[in-house]
Amino acid sequence: MNEATRIIANPNAAGGRAARVLPILERALESAGIPYTLQRSERPGHARDLAQHAATQGASQIVVVGGDGTVHEVVNGLLATDGYSQELALCPVGTGNDFHRMVRAPREPQGIPSLLRSGTPRAFEVGRVGWEGGSAYFVNLLGVGVDVEVLRRRSRFQRLPGILQYGAALLSAASGFQHLPLRIELESEHGSRKLDARALAALVTVGPSVAGGLILSPEARPDDGALDFLLIEDLALLGVMRHLPKVFRGTHGSVPQITMSQIRRVRIESGSNTPLHFELDGELMSETSPWLEVEVLPDRIQVLESPGTGPGEASR
Repeated sequence: MNEATRIIANPNAAGGRAARVLPILERALESAGIPYTLQRSERPGHARDLAQHAATQGASQIVVVGGDGTVHEVVNGLLATDGYSQELALCPVGTGNDFHRMVRAPREPQGIPSLLRSGTPRAFEVGRVGWEGGSAYFVNLLGVGVDVEVLRRRSRFQRLPGILQYGAALLSAASGFQHLPLRIELESEHGSRKLDARALAALVTVGPSVAGGLILSPEARPDDGALDFLLIEDLALLGVMRHLPKVFRGTHGSVPQITMSQIRRVRIESGSNTPLHFELDGELMSETSPWLEVEVLPDRIQVLESPGTGPGEASR
């Protein structure tokens, strides 16, 4: 396996749609005369191992076939490798594909050969989170609070498309949700501050959208050297229903219960004896911790973009 191009695919992504896309991608690469090695992930965390192995074997480009969870695993594998230099090309076939929404690149597999040959690498930042007993990287989202409960309930609404699926699960999760007492320390270029809150959710993002297109952090950019923090305080179900359309449009900044900040670091502590559950890039983490410490790592991964395509191309 010494081909410069490695495909790492999650065939189960988007209910198995990724498996149906792979033959189309392979035909496109073969027609373009691009040699490659295809590897399929077989279990949670396997794409991480495959990416780490690809980096140590000298693959120069990695095509990620899957959704945000697959990108999350691949990036964690690369960042665990000393001296990695791989460029990522995305073939998005997940439920939300919010990471791909940040990338100026085609959505269809037929565009991958051109992306590999003439694409321009763009440096993206990632977030790093540490907790009691571990650490990991995220490419777009860390969530605490109701966002965790949303993930537990999304399977009930699998027949809906990504953004509606999230909205339905959010309304279900917000009903009767017990707000979390949190102590929060924020650090930005303007200084530091502390917050005590009864939170519906605390979220940290790299890019603007989550859950298949909710514009959670409208000013966020993946190469601005900062993360975006959003805190939703003491908002009950009726308030969620009232303000959710604003989140769809990215106009929720004036909601009194919502605090938005650009940050370099944040520490989130449980204000009770209950440890925090959290999610990364749409994946519920099995670990819990009384605290989380998050920091931005600028210019950490290289993502291929196509000349002549604009931001948002991936979501069309």
